[in-house]
Amino acid sequence: MNAEKPPYCTDTRSPIKGWGAAALAAFGLALSLFLFYFAVYRVRGYDLPIGFDAPWYVWRAQFVADAGLGPLGTNVRPGHALLSSLLGAVTGRSQLQLAVLLPLLLVSVFALALGGFWREAIDRSPWGWLVPVAVSGTLLGTTRLVGENVANLLLLALAVAALVPLARRVGGRSGFWGSIALLIAAGLAHWLFLAVVLAILLTAAAFGLPESQRARRAGVQVARTESGAVVSVVAVVAVGMVGVILGILRSPFRTFEIEEDPGRLLPKLRTDVRRLVPPLVAPPAIAGAVDLLRTSRTASRSAEERGRVPGRGFALRVLAAWTLVGAAGIAFGAISLDLPPHRFLALVVAVPGAACIAAGIALAARGLARGARGGVATAAVAAFCFAGVSAVAAPGALSWYREGPGLWIDESALREASAASAYVESLPDGQPVIFVVGPFGLAGTLSVPLEERIIRVGLAAERQEDLHVFVGEPEDALAGRRSVVQGEATNRAVLRYWVDVREVLPLRPPILVLRALAGPQFADAVGELGAPELAPGVALLRGAPITGAGTAAPLRVKGGPAPDAVPTVEEGLAWAAAILVLLSLAGLGWTRVFLGPEVPAAVFVCTVPAVGTAVLILGALLATMVGVRLGGPGGITTYVVITGGGLALSLFGPSARLHRAEVGLAPGVRVPGPSER
Repeated sequence: MNAEKPPYCTDTRSPIKGWGAAALAAFGLALSLFLFYFAVYRVRGYDLPIGFDAPWYVWRAQFVADAGLGPLGTNVRPGHALLSSLLGAVTGRSQLQLAVLLPLLLVSVFALALGGFWREAIDRSPWGWLVPVAVSGTLLGTTRLVGENVANLLLLALAVAALVPLARRVGGRSGFWGSIALLIAAGLAHWLFLAVVLAILLTAAAFGLPESQRARRAGVQVARTESGAVVSVVAVVAVGMVGVILGILRSPFRTFEIEEDPGRLLPKLRTDVRRLVPPLVAPPAIAGAVDLLRTSRTASRSAEERGRVPGRGFALRVLAAWTLVGAAGIAFGAISLDLPPHRFLALVVAVPGAACIAAGIALAARGLARGARGGVATAAVAAFCFAGVSAVAAPGALSWYREGPGLWIDESALREASAASAYVESLPDGQPVIFVVGPFGLAGTLSVPLEERIIRVGLAAERQEDLHVFVGEPEDALAGRRSVVQGEATNRAVLRYWVDVREVLPLRPPILVLRALAGPQFADAVGELGAPELAPGVALLRGAPITGAGTAAPLRVKGGPAPDAVPTVEEGLAWAAAILVLLSLAGLGWTRVFLGPEVPAAVFVCTVPAVGTAVLILGALLATMVGVRLGGPGGITTYVVITGGGLALSLFGPSARLHRAEVGLAPGVRVPGPSER
């Protein structure tokens, strides 16, 4: 062996000795990343979940917890709602509180998954996996994945985690069924972007054809070659997702609830490119990409290197395919405006971008330490890596704290919606109720969908299907006619609300107006039209008799309680740690089942939270299909069954037999350990 270590050191001996130390390092990094983002609530004084889509995630999770999947589009990409409703049952936290914690913790789950993939298939150096975890977790702040596109972030975390068992499968070990389970769970989070991930994997399989052809000529079965293994996984996942969507969820493939103004797409792309601060992140990214390409050629030519880092060539081909497909998506979206190009940019930044930057930092650190020995070299590498990670974290921090997603839930509107819910719950079951809202707001043409979502957050699950929204003036609502709204784009945006509400207007249902969501309309209702106020800011434009009251007088309700969603920093860290432990416990047994025995400690501890997330989504889906209510004791029972099932499978033998079947070992043949591979 040469005196100089290869570009990516594959020495499995590590100063991070033992499973406990690896878990402590991963756990500490995860909580540090959570705090990196969570502190914005204190810095900016936010008291409710941030992000335009936050009320959408909250009301859907509330509904799924109490009523299950199906109505009101809750059967469309239900991954987040299933996960959040289950965690709400186990922790006792409200969905408003979880909407503060869970999206930020998913950043840590994603970053750890990327670190696990890095440690498994790219770099076996003792410290190497720590760098991509820190880089990817902080760089994500430049994208709209944190606090906004939560479903995309959930998909990304599970898809990257799926690369770990897939890399092991390509390297001749178990991982086939684990990668399938993780990818299907990712599809439940956002199946349109799962199609993008599958396209990436197929592109990587095409890149790997020469290697697979060489293996085939050497006598390897087609399904056990790199391309064969990847195509097999993609085929099973595609068929499985079609079956889940059409057969179980009975959902349409289209998942976009509201259409974004195409004129906003290119400005968003330009903003997100600017947030990256290209002069800062481009040099390490380019240096890392060149080094990865160089080691890829070395790995493809050296049988010794392939043996020491199984799956490295596959990993680098995945990064190349990810970049190519992402760039194609950016170009197509920017030209056609049919797809959001900034979302494809986020995918490129999060995975190949972060990986290349991490590789660039590692390359510079190795150069700095060359010639030094022992503790001096280790200290120099650690110091440089810390400085490098801190430098590339600056764009994420600046973007997040200066121009992050912001607060879109109006506290007064939420309080008024909660107060109105008390009146709605007093109505007979199935009684439609109409809320009048204004057509204009801070969100432009998306203002009415935002107002509807806020109302739904305050409304009980059993009355969600009774809600109808009238956009316009209260006198038009009373007369049963459509209000004329200025602006062609606004009229198009609110047309679907008129199509819905005109079906119930002839029934003369109760009509409510909330001051925070319809200020001028509220003033007209309580002024000229004489509507009584049920609670501060809640006007009853038209009432209905209350069941059992013996009178037609409307019920007087108290003002809704002030929401309490954002914990202190200490409480936030404690709850983030608790949720991370819950995810890890759920994935503890299943990770061993999916990855097989003899998994390196760092790979295991980095992958286990994502595996726990995936099995909770899949298990919650099965539970709802058999009628289990996730919001109460049924949710706790579901968690216990999922966690216990994985531990039982890992401890009592079936996982070992599954591993042997996957890798083709005969009974009695010992599974080789990492040092023997």
